[in-house]
Amino acid sequence: MHILVTGGTGFVGSHLIRELLAEKKHRVHALVRDSGKLKTFEFHDDISVVHGDLFASEPLPPATEVVFHLAAVTKAVSPREFIRVNQEGTRSLLERLRPLPALRKVLLLSSLAAAGPNRQVTRLREEMPADPISLYGKSKLAQEKILAAHCAAPHVVVRAPVVFGPGDMDMLEALRIVRRGILPVLGRKEHWYSVVYVKDLVRGMAAAAFSPCQDEIFYIANPEPIEWRTFMGLAARLLGKEKTKRIMIPRILGRVLAEFSETRIRTFGKKAIFNRDKFIEMKYPAWVCSSEKIAARLHFQPRFTLEAALEETIGWYCQQGLL
Repeated sequence: MHILVTGGTGFVGSHLIRELLAEKKHRVHALVRDSGKLKTFEFHDDISVVHGDLFASEPLPPATEVVFHLAAVTKAVSPREFIRVNQEGTRSLLERLRPLPALRKVLLLSSLAAAGPNRQVTRLREEMPADPISLYGKSKLAQEKILAAHCAAPHVVVRAPVVFGPGDMDMLEALRIVRRGILPVLGRKEHWYSVVYVKDLVRGMAAAAFSPCQDEIFYIANPEPIEWRTFMGLAARLLGKEKTKRIMIPRILGRVLAEFSETRIRTFGKKAIFNRDKFIEMKYPAWVCSSEKIAARLHFQPRFTLEAALEETIGWYCQQGLL
C-alpha cells in the first residue's frame, strides 16, 4: 500500500513511519520540508521523499491510498501560526489530495485539547460536544471541521492526550527537574491526565486508518488516567530518586511565569512549551478521555505498561546524553 505521511520528521511522525515500515508491505512517502532533519533518522533510505510543505511541494504520489496528516504547530510565537499551519495548511493539503485517483482514507492526528478539559463528566467521549479553551485546542478543532467539510475521501480523526516516549523534547525539562529531586505542582488540587506511550499511539493510528471505519473520531489513551504527582513520582523512582521534594507553585505565580515566558517567546522568537496558552490548560484539574470506543470497535489496547514505557523513555534520554 502506498502511504503518504505529513509531519514525518516530528516526534510522533517518526515513530509512525517506523511502525509502517515494520509491516514490510507498505511504500511510505513522506512530505518533508527540511531534508536535513530526515537524515538524522535511520529510516531515511527506506522511504520516498516528497520535498515541500502543506502549501507547495513536488507532485504528490498519484498511487497514494492512505494519508496520515500529522504536520501541525503545537506551540507558536504568534497565534497566527496556529491558524496558518493547522487550519489553512490542512485546507491546502486537502485540495491537493483531491485529484489523487487511488485515495481511500485520510487520518488526522488531533488532540484532546480540541475537546477541552473535563468539566461535568469524569471521562470525555467522542460523541460529546467539543469546547476547547486554548488557542491550540481551538485550532485543532477547526482543523477537524475543515477535514470533515473538505476531505474527498473517508476520514478518521485520532485525538491524542498527553503523549510521551523516545524523541519527545517537551517532557524532558520536567524530567530534568525531577532528577534533581524536585517535584513541582501547580496549586493544591490534584491534576489528572490521560496519557499514551507514543509506540501505542502510532499502532492505534495504523489500526484506525486501515480499518473499515469512516468519518469517525477516536481517542487513543491508556485505559486508566493518572495523577500528575503519581506520574512524575514513578519517573523519579526510575531515575533513582526515591524521595522528592514537592514544591507547590501558587496559581498566581504560575500565571506570572507564563507571562514571563510569553514575553521571552515574543522577544527572541523562540518557541517554548510553557506559555499563557499552556497555563490556561494547566489550570484545569482533569484532562481525561475514554478509550472504550477504539477498544470495542477495533479491539485495540495499549501494549506497554506505564512503568515499562517510562523506563524506555528515560533510557532513551540517558542514551542521548540528555539526562
